[in-house]
Formats: sequence, structure tokens, C-alpha cells
Amino acid sequence: MLNDITTTGGMSIDRTHRPRDGSAVGGYLISGLVRNITKRGIDVLLDTSVEEILMRGDEVSGVRLINDEKEVIEVQTKSIVVATGGFSANSAMVVKYRPDLEGFVTTNHKGATGSGIALLERIGAGTVDMGEIQIHPTVEQQTSYLISESIRGGGAILVNQQGNRFFNEMETRDKVSAAIIALPEHYAYIVFDEHVRAKNKAADEYIAKGFVTSASSPRELAEKLGMDYHAFLATLECYNGAVEKQHDEQFGRTTALRAPINEGPFHAIRIAPGVHHTMGGVTINTDGEVLNMAQQPIRGAYAAGEVVGGIHGGNRIGGNAVADIIIFGTLAGHQAAKRARG
Repeated sequence: MLNDITTTGGMSIDRTHRPRDGSAVGGYLISGLVRNITKRGIDVLLDTSVEEILMRGDEVSGVRLINDEKEVIEVQTKSIVVATGGFSANSAMVVKYRPDLEGFVTTNHKGATGSGIALLERIGAGTVDMGEIQIHPTVEQQTSYLISESIRGGGAILVNQQGNRFFNEMETRDKVSAAIIALPEHYAYIVFDEHVRAKNKAADEYIAKGFVTSASSPRELAEKLGMDYHAFLATLECYNGAVEKQHDEQFGRTTALRAPINEGPFHAIRIAPGVHHTMGGVTINTDGEVLNMAQQPIRGAYAAGEVVGGIHGGNRIGGNAVADIIIFGTLAGHQAAKRARG
């Protein structure tokens, strides 16, 4: 069950649901889907791509597929649901809409190329908010691995190479990312203690992957990171005082002031921003139907998830995309099935 609640940047209270053991929500949802697919005996075509959405007049009539053996397969259907995700892994497409993001790593899988958007545009779909691209502040740069916002939501802080905090860690992703980019070194460290690690299963994964520098004391951690340990110790003392008073005079942090960072071992991960979510995509209506450029439904075409634009506006709060995919995925699926049976 998703009955553990935490906070992410930009929230005023804890409202993000995750599994009881503190693990990431993505794996939890996917494992549930896989169980359902297996139970229902649904065929999944791997290494198979959709080359074209087939139309009969102004209605969807099927799709043309190509598999890993280069066989072309045509499937006749009255309705399709496109749920191919965004385009964060398509650097050329990202730079087309946001030239300032050239050279940024992405947290997304290699399939997030915008292919679904392109397929739907070829049958007349309209798009919206294509330039609204979110960067996430805490990405391990060598592997492009996302360091979950739940670590900061659990009580971690961000410090620069001098060992100082420099911003409200729980601000929205765009603002925290901008603050890191503005540092002379263009990176920061997310610092947390054993108390935070124990409550976030993802932290164990980061340790196993070698992302984490750990030490028995704050001074040892600072020395391992090449920081002035006097400054780092003063930073921890100041932050721990803010936790005790539940008031952050330095940067105005009002959430996730959970516990002092004083329980060893102490941990740090070097991070910098990376492209994380594309808020732009095709336009849909409240039934999940894809709209053409005249804002009229393309009959038989449905879409859900990050392939869709206009759901999150100019900035997405962490966790909201989970609600997005569940609500609109369910809605689009029901409507597509209803049309197919009609």
C-alpha cells in the first residue's frame, strides 16, 4: 500500500504517497502492472515499435508495427492509447525547444524520445507547452541517476563545496536547480545522516551503486569531500538549531525540518541538475481523446501520461505525475475499450 507520506519541493505539508517501506513508487506500480498482465494472460510485444497509426478517413483504424526481425505487422483496431512518455532522452528535441539545456544529462530511460508525440502529430494532433521542460536538482552526473526528492523530504540538506548551505532545499525544482547552477562549481552535495537513510530505502540503493561518500563523523565526511570542516560543522550546527526551533532563519525552509543531522554514519552524494520531465505534449480532452490543431477529437486516438501536454503547466510538483498517469491512464483505457466494444 502507498500509505507512507512524505513531502517534495514546493509542498506546504506532507502529501506524497509512497510504499510503506520507503521505497520508490515507480517499482511498486510497475510490479503491480506486471502481475496484472500475467494474471490476465495479456501478450506484450517486446522489441516492437509502432511505425504508423493507420487512419480510415478521420478515424483510427489500426497501427503498423515492426519487430526486431524487421517483420511488418498490421493490427486493426478502433482505438489506441498512446502512453510513450516524454522526450527528455531526445537531446535534439530538448534543445529545439530549450537551447539553454544543451549538454544536460537526463534521468529518463533511453526510450523517452518523443516518438509518440511525433506519431500523433502525423495524424494531425495538436501540441501544447512544448518548451516547458523541467530539470531536477539532484542527479548523479556520471550515471544520470536520479537522487529521489524523498531524501531531502526526509530531512537532508544541500551544501556547496565550501561546506555551506546556499538555498532552501524544499523549494520547487526549478528554483533549487537554478541555485545549484549559479554556484561557481555548478554542483552540490546532498548531505544526510543514518536517521534519514534508515527511513529511505532508496538510500541503500545509492550506497550499493557507489554514489555515496560515508564517514563516521561530520569532520571526516568534510575531509573526504575536500571541504573546510569548520564551515561544514558550523552549517550542521546552524541547521540542527533550525530543526530544534522549527524555524530556518537562513533560507526560510518550512518543511521537512524533521530531525537534527547528528546520527552517524554521515553520508553525502555529489549532484547537479538534469533534464527530468517534459510538461509539453499532445492536447487531450477530459475523456483522454487526442485533439487536433482545431481542438477537435481525433476519433479512436487516446493518450495518457507524459506524452500529453497541459496537465502540469509550467512546473510539476514531485509526485503529481503519479496521479497523472493513474488517473488519465485509467480514463483513457476505459474510453478506448468502450469505443472498441461499440
